[in-house]
Amino acid sequence: MAASHLDSPFRLSLAYGLFGAVWILGTDGLATWWGGGDLTGWLVNSLKGLLFIGVTAVMLHLLVRRLVRRHIDSVKALRDSEQRLALALEAANQGLYDQNVQTGEVTVNDTYASMLGYDPAGFRETSEAWRERLHPEDRDKAYQVYIDYLAGRSERHNMEFRQRTADGSWRWILSHGRLVERDTDGRPRRLLGTHTDITDRKSAEARTRDALAFAHTVLHFSPEGVITYGANGIASTANEAAARMVGTDVRGLLGQNFHKLESWKQHGLLAAGEKALATGKEVVHRGPFVNASGRALWIEGRFVPFRFLGEDHLLVLLNDETEQRRASENLNLLSAAVQASPSGWLITDAEGRIEFVNPGFTAMTGYTSEEAVGRKPSILKSGRQNAAFYTAMWETIRRGEVWHGELENCRKDGAIYQEQMTIAPVRDPQGRIAHYVAVKHDISEQKKLEQQITRAQRLESIGQLASGIAHDLNNILAPITLALELLKLKHTGGEAPKMLELIENSAQRGAGIVRQVLTFARGVDGVRIEVQPRHLLREIGGLIDETFPRNIRSDIAVAPDVCPVLGDVTQLHQVLLNLAVNARDAMPEGGVLHLGAENVTLERARESGPILLPPGRYVALVVADTGIGITPEVMERMFEPFYTTKPLGKGTGLGLSTVYGIVRSHGGLVEVQSRPGEGTEFRVLLPAVTPSVSTVSSRPPRQEPLAGAGRRLLVVDDEEAIREVTAETLTRRGFVVETAADGVEGLDLFRAGPGKFAAVLTDLMMPRMNGYQLAAEIRRLDRNVPILASSGVTGEGMTDGTDLALVQLGILTRLTKPYTEDRLLQALAAALQPPVGQR
Repeated sequence: MAASHLDSPFRLSLAYGLFGAVWILGTDGLATWWGGGDLTGWLVNSLKGLLFIGVTAVMLHLLVRRLVRRHIDSVKALRDSEQRLALALEAANQGLYDQNVQTGEVTVNDTYASMLGYDPAGFRETSEAWRERLHPEDRDKAYQVYIDYLAGRSERHNMEFRQRTADGSWRWILSHGRLVERDTDGRPRRLLGTHTDITDRKSAEARTRDALAFAHTVLHFSPEGVITYGANGIASTANEAAARMVGTDVRGLLGQNFHKLESWKQHGLLAAGEKALATGKEVVHRGPFVNASGRALWIEGRFVPFRFLGEDHLLVLLNDETEQRRASENLNLLSAAVQASPSGWLITDAEGRIEFVNPGFTAMTGYTSEEAVGRKPSILKSGRQNAAFYTAMWETIRRGEVWHGELENCRKDGAIYQEQMTIAPVRDPQGRIAHYVAVKHDISEQKKLEQQITRAQRLESIGQLASGIAHDLNNILAPITLALELLKLKHTGGEAPKMLELIENSAQRGAGIVRQVLTFARGVDGVRIEVQPRHLLREIGGLIDETFPRNIRSDIAVAPDVCPVLGDVTQLHQVLLNLAVNARDAMPEGGVLHLGAENVTLERARESGPILLPPGRYVALVVADTGIGITPEVMERMFEPFYTTKPLGKGTGLGLSTVYGIVRSHGGLVEVQSRPGEGTEFRVLLPAVTPSVSTVSSRPPRQEPLAGAGRRLLVVDDEEAIREVTAETLTRRGFVVETAADGVEGLDLFRAGPGKFAAVLTDLMMPRMNGYQLAAEIRRLDRNVPILASSGVTGEGMTDGTDLALVQLGILTRLTKPYTEDRLLQALAAALQPPVGQR
């Protein structure tokens, strides 16, 4: 190849010489011939020209030969360089391309084709084929880089793009190119470059990006607050949880210097962070924290020092333990409440084995926690519930429902008690019943109280019945009492007066019995009179000797100068009798029951519970026994209604509460001294009657008989016998009497003759229109006519024969049946007496 290139200069020089010789000989010969010139001149000029051609041909040959040789050396060096480059590219697994920019033809090496999955032997590359293989997302961008480089708008031809391979997959390619040749017009002609497969690098970068994105996402959504601080104390990384705990947003947290955060200084976080940096070890801090928004938290802070790029950094991990701590406190509170609860708490597993009991359970059943845990609640069975009871209970709770009921159980010591129990199933996270919780209440005392209330209600019913019977009896006794006065006037000889007196005494005894029944049934205050304690104690002593067991001896000691008291004989009798009965019950083996009375002077006020006795003179009624005494626990409650220490059915629990109520209503108090085993002494202090205090006589003084003087009276009563006897009694006294069987008839009579009646006597309990309604209607017609009321029952709130409802109607006198003629005439005399200004 080199010899052929070297022959070219010789042929070029020979051609030049021949052309020059022909040209000189031909042109000179033609000019000589044409001009008729000299042949010698022609030869001389031709030889001179030929010599010139020969010299220049030799010089041309040498010059061209040198240039050719240089070209040959340059081409050889280029080929050697291309061979070495090709070997280097193949060793580096890089594809080489040599593109004719103007034609679009591209020469590539084998690696270029093989990295795209093609057979190098059959692969042909062109600019258009390269563009078609570009990924749709990369095509426009890559082609624009190519165009910009060729146009000189970009200094470099470097780009990354994806190329479709022979199997249809995509490979990432890094392309570097350079223009190596331009044409004579300066237009790009040849572009030489390389392709590098960077698919693995791109995959690694994608994995790295995904990992970083995943880490950022985890950091963002982490419930644990994360903050990193640089060596200068400035926050460089933070997540939402940390910002939320600190009380700001992430942007506000970044750039903060933790050395300057006041909240960190105040709550110990700064000290913990500085300690971690100083020691190079992790520091954990727990405590309260008030963030920038004023929210109080309880946080755990972990301060972890680390080095990065040769500098110290601090990783802060924050956990908000506020809810956890609150839940823990609530759990502790609940546990403490369960432990302190007087109710019995019991927790079992799904099979009913006891796992936990509280002290309330132990107090109720006698079984300690050590004795109960691991066993079943059947240890409490008393045998008083049948198997069907327990079967229904277990079926209920195994269905996931709450069971509530009452049952009788047996304590560890064998005692039977009544309890109210609620059992609730507890489910695990999967919804299965894992435990049962039972809450027990000892209702033994409640059941006793309910029985006592039932007995009290039964007594109340009896009382209401007795009240009704007493009303009817009083209506029956009323005409008898009044009629006796008339019969005494008509039958004055023989045995009649004696028999009438016998009838009168019996009627009075019946009326007294009725009053006692009413006092029991309605708790009605009787008439308070001057009562001598000596007589009262003598009656109680006699009752004790006649009715109490023979092994109980009574002892009465009354001071000679004891003062009388003002009181209701029946109620005071009940006080002493109740205390005596309690003393009897306190001496089952017998003993001495002491009754006494003495004067007591209080120099200063004496207090007993809510009662405060002022200084003054009092009488102390004493009831003492030599019995078993009273414990302090019982003494605290013995005056409570329905409280009793006696066996079921032996007492109502109302005895001492009745004593307390009666004594208090009499302006006194009850004092108790007792020790277990040494007996008990009750002292009832009542105000003594002094000479300056007027007393209420049991019988009012008899006055001169009232003369009717023709005055007209209206008597209204639904009992015919009472109307007739009352009318005859009053007629005999000079009154003109009109009668009516009920309020409607009475109102019609009053309306028919307004102003003609001097007074109206009406029963209160009547059909159609009662006495209250009649009095109200009469008051609308006449505001001044005197109205007297009568009734077979003394009402609540009654004082000295009047009550509030009657007072509001202007009725100041109320007669309680049966009343005597004297009492009736006294009431009429008081009602008919003119007002003070008209006397």
